[in-house]
Amino acid sequence: MGKARNSQPLLPFDDAHPKSKRKLAYVSCIYCAAEAKTRDHVPPKCLLETPQPLNLRVVPSCQACNSGWALDEQYFAIVLAHVGDRPHLSAKLEEGGSVDRALEYAPKLDDKIIASLNTTADGRIFFEPDIARIGRIAAKVAFGLFCLQYGPGTKLGDFSTSWVSGPGHELPQHLIAAQWNWPGIRRKRWTHVQKNIFSYLFAKGWMVNDPPLYCLINFHETVVAAVSCPAGIGRPKQRRLRAKPWI
Repeated sequence: MGKARNSQPLLPFDDAHPKSKRKLAYVSCIYCAAEAKTRDHVPPKCLLETPQPLNLRVVPSCQACNSGWALDEQYFAIVLAHVGDRPHLSAKLEEGGSVDRALEYAPKLDDKIIASLNTTADGRIFFEPDIARIGRIAAKVAFGLFCLQYGPGTKLGDFSTSWVSGPGHELPQHLIAAQWNWPGIRRKRWTHVQKNIFSYLFAKGWMVNDPPLYCLINFHETVVAAVSCPAGIGRPKQRRLRAKPWI
């Protein structure tokens, strides 16, 4: 009898080893369980800055899933440049910048960005991004981080983005409380994949209606997303990654 299609894969090999010495440790895509022939970066490279971390992690992915997220990830990167006020983000909008070039070669995406511009009652123009689209990327990234930290055994459908906030918005109290190991006692430490660019933490929910875990992700100190996650599961010793840990 053939192997069940919904079986969970092992986690990927140590990406720090030379290609000639790498050994595949998985057979199926973590997103859909199809045969995995590619590796998906977690977090996506387009959401980071150059020079990128040398130990950027990967998860097994089929070609369809790997490429299927590309447009949404690109959209998110463009949104960050439009809503953020950090110099490196603003530079991307200037003539010749990465976002300017991307929109030049993607007129439909450029039209969507223009359609997202609205005017307030006092005549000010503001950008209103597709929050649901951003939420899908946040959930996908949290799922990859979860698999890397706790091991396989869950499905992407178990993860959902419950909160997305932009510049000037504060987290609700239940998410602030989740950042403490016990409310008011010893704050949890964020993991910085790229400092001031991409940071995350897994935090226990303390309120009655909270999920077992939240994955809080800070993108460029501009957008913060909270993703509801299932309970963390133990990871067998042989599935641990040997890559240098993030700080």
